[in-house]
Amino acid sequence: MKGGQIITRRLLPRAVVAESKVDVVGRVGAVARRKMGRCGTVELYFSFDDPWSAVALFDLAQRVGRHNAQLVLRPVVDRGIPDDPAVELKRRYALTDAKRLAGRLDLELTRSEPWDPIAANLLAEWVACAPQGSTLTRFCLEAMGRLWFSGEGRPDLGGLWRAEMGDQARIDGAKAVRRNERRMRMRGIYDVPAAWVHGQWFFAHDRSAQIEQRLDDLGWTVA
Repeated sequence: MKGGQIITRRLLPRAVVAESKVDVVGRVGAVARRKMGRCGTVELYFSFDDPWSAVALFDLAQRVGRHNAQLVLRPVVDRGIPDDPAVELKRRYALTDAKRLAGRLDLELTRSEPWDPIAANLLAEWVACAPQGSTLTRFCLEAMGRLWFSGEGRPDLGGLWRAEMGDQARIDGAKAVRRNERRMRMRGIYDVPAAWVHGQWFFAHDRSAQIEQRLDDLGWTVA
């Protein structure tokens, strides 16, 4: 028997069993949450300087809103493959591909250049230490809209924060971002945008239908 056949026969069944165990845990957890009157969750790991993240946020906000589930926002800064020599090429490709995906949502990606990642870091820190909920989701949608879909060159995100979030404390934002990054890596996620749905993760910009199906499969049906 050839080496490749040995690996396939030995490792593939183990991978299937491991995946099935994870799915059982996710399903049992979903049942327990419903018995306690708690909704489902879709954790979205994203970056403000990433156009794919902008598309994923708008798409999932609509889809999750149709279910008895909450969108949990986890902004990150450090993502991707360390020392990836193709990072700039990928950023350029993301602009082209995100424009195609945005068209499916009747959105127009107006930015033709990647946004300043340093400015995105500060925005991520603000959001990472804010309480989850509809107000935070609304702020992130508006911020992403101004950054990627409105054509504003330098949107006043500080003013938007004050208007939407008031005097929400922005303490230890960098630590909160690093917690999100550790959580992301512990779950086997290496890049954004990615969604964690009760034990299973998906790339969020091109798997939104599968994410919604996951909610359905776990009993978080359309409201």
